[in-house]
Formats: sequence, structure tokens, C-alpha cells
Amino acid sequence: MEVVYIVDRTEKAGLEECDAVVVDVTLESNQLQQGATQYHITLDPENVDIKGKTGMLHEWIRSPKTSTEGSVPQGSVVDRYLQQVEIVMPEAKKAKTVLEALLLMKGKKFKFKRLKLGKAFEGHEAREYWTVVSRL
Repeated sequence: MEVVYIVDRTEKAGLEECDAVVVDVTLESNQLQQGATQYHITLDPENVDIKGKTGMLHEWIRSPKTSTEGSVPQGSVVDRYLQQVEIVMPEAKKAKTVLEALLLMKGKKFKFKRLKLGKAFEGHEAREYWTVVSRL
């Protein structure tokens, strides 16, 4: 028996990759998890019109409570993001803190892609992050 769908199913639409300059990287307190921090990365994408107050893309990389400025749990989202930065910018491996490594991106242009860095948890899919994949 052939299944006929009345509703047309389409691929999700949206921005999946872009070239962007890293405008700023800051360390902030995480409003959702008391005592935890997050890295706020502001991106100015090329050839893309971003709606909103700033006209920029914003990404927040949460850091577990067990993280310190110079230490992150292996396999965490912040660890996987940092690994990507180190692949693209090997000099980031010499940084003493996560913020210092991420700040090396400031003012430089990269290709970013939406990548899942975490794991599915309690029925929730892993979240996608604007992740650096190459330097331009």
C-alpha cells in the first residue's frame, strides 16, 4: 500500500553556514544555571541580513559549573568548541585560559557552520552552535 501525504514535507530552511568576522568574545554569568558561566561570541556575518537589534549573530557556549578559567571537563560543549578553535588556529593551544584562546578569534574572519557539539539528553536533541570550521 502506498502512503500519500496531503501535507508537503520540506527540508528545514535557515542559515546553516556563513562567513563572519568575530566582533567580540566575553565571559558572562549564565542566567539559567547559578554559579556557571558562558562565553558570548558576537559574529558579524557577510552577505547575510540578520534581523534584530544588533544585526549580528550571537552564540553562547555554556561552561559547566566544574569549569575554571583554565580547565574544562573533557567532552563538554565548551571543550569541543575549544578543540574546533584549536584546529583552525593552532596558536590557541598555547592559551592559558579558554577566554584567552577564544579572544584570538576577535577581529578575524572565519567560516562558521551550525554543528551539534553536545549530546541528546532526556529526550531533547543536542543543540547546534555556530562553530568555527576554517579561517578565511
